[in-house]
Amino acid sequence: MEILKHSLHPLFNPRSIAVVGASSDPEKIGFLMMRHLLEGGFKGRLYPINPKGGEVFEIPAFPSILKIPDPIDLAILVIPRNAIIPTVKECLEKDVKAAVALTAGFREIGEEGDRAQDELGLLLKGSRLRLLGPNCAGHLNNWSDLNASIELRPPKGHISLVSQSGSLMSAFASNIGMRGLGVAKSTSIGNKVNISEADLLEYLADDEETQVISFYLEDLREGRRFLKIARSASTKKPIVVLKAGRTKEGIRATFSHTGAMAGEDRILDGAFRQAGILRAETLDDFYDLCYGLSLSRPIYGNAIGILSDAGGPGVIATDAAVFQGFRIEAPSREAQKDLRSFLPPISSVMNPIDMTFTREVTWYRRSLEILSREPWHSFLVTIPSHFKVKRELAETLIEGSRKIPQPLFVAWLSPWEIQETLRYLTEHKVPVYPTPERALRVMEKLVQYGRWLRGPQRSKGSV
Repeated sequence: MEILKHSLHPLFNPRSIAVVGASSDPEKIGFLMMRHLLEGGFKGRLYPINPKGGEVFEIPAFPSILKIPDPIDLAILVIPRNAIIPTVKECLEKDVKAAVALTAGFREIGEEGDRAQDELGLLLKGSRLRLLGPNCAGHLNNWSDLNASIELRPPKGHISLVSQSGSLMSAFASNIGMRGLGVAKSTSIGNKVNISEADLLEYLADDEETQVISFYLEDLREGRRFLKIARSASTKKPIVVLKAGRTKEGIRATFSHTGAMAGEDRILDGAFRQAGILRAETLDDFYDLCYGLSLSRPIYGNAIGILSDAGGPGVIATDAAVFQGFRIEAPSREAQKDLRSFLPPISSVMNPIDMTFTREVTWYRRSLEILSREPWHSFLVTIPSHFKVKRELAETLIEGSRKIPQPLFVAWLSPWEIQETLRYLTEHKVPVYPTPERALRVMEKLVQYGRWLRGPQRSKGSV
């Protein structure tokens, strides 16, 4: 018996694609879309649609989607607004399973756009056709070589992004790729006439290639359903949301962007927490959280050990840890004695542990071995420089992270000089940040996530 697949399966795993508005003109979006599909390695059947006929990228073009003799899973519409309704009608007649409308000029422009979007929504109502957009930048599935986006393609990985901003897809791809990670699926949802954030969360919750789900949202069209799905999905994998439109001015800006009406921020904040969603406050937090959650695991408790080889970074880390709600507890007398057996007399063996400036890499390993026996829940290692032993030190930290039971984060304070080392640590699942504050903000979210996973709120009623 055939397994029932999610209605968004054809969107992300099409066997055939029709590009309506495909063009040989490099200045046209239809040209860029065809190029991205071909260069991305799409392995299915590709059909350019252009009323002039001819060829696009040496592939024969059809004048209409109805003229294609074969079934079509996905139609990509890169055409003017006045052609959208007639083309969607053809898609319905052709029994196309999914469509993407990149075309703008709908809800985001006001009354005229409202009428056009309402007409489109009414046409789709009750049909099996799932339409992404309009006013979007497309989508990609890196694990099936589908690049149906006009934005920058990220490396292959296990973070999935759903964004109401197309340009944020490129920014996310660049930032995550620079850190040595990649993306599984990336989706620009635009005006959400037929596919909402809740639909995509439902799909990604069971997607095997997705380990972290991230959202940039300007509104919640199906808020209650989204939160209900999130409550279940958060038990399987972390969900990160950057929600824009937190001020009156920001709400006004979101409407001019996608026609979105942002909700009451304070209420959303509490609802996110109840559903296990981790909220990013800024774009930096968004990137940092997605990165850290990809490499680490929930932290079940808030007692932290801080290991440093310089006084200043240790003090900065301690202040930041306290501000984030961590407990700073001294090691046991036995641990202090073991540390004093090899550290210089001027070292501090309290917490933070200050080894004093050293290039003796083994001190890091021995200190972590001793401290990991303490009842702390996580560790932060701060490193000011150490360019001469950076590879050796990175290997020691990787080894330590595998041996100790607690999550280990690193704040390496000279990131520009050691980018290769940072990628090496990332490759071996050691999260590293340029400041203690940024590392600790992510660690606090992991504590929040661990508390939610063990807390009673998961068994409460609907949101």
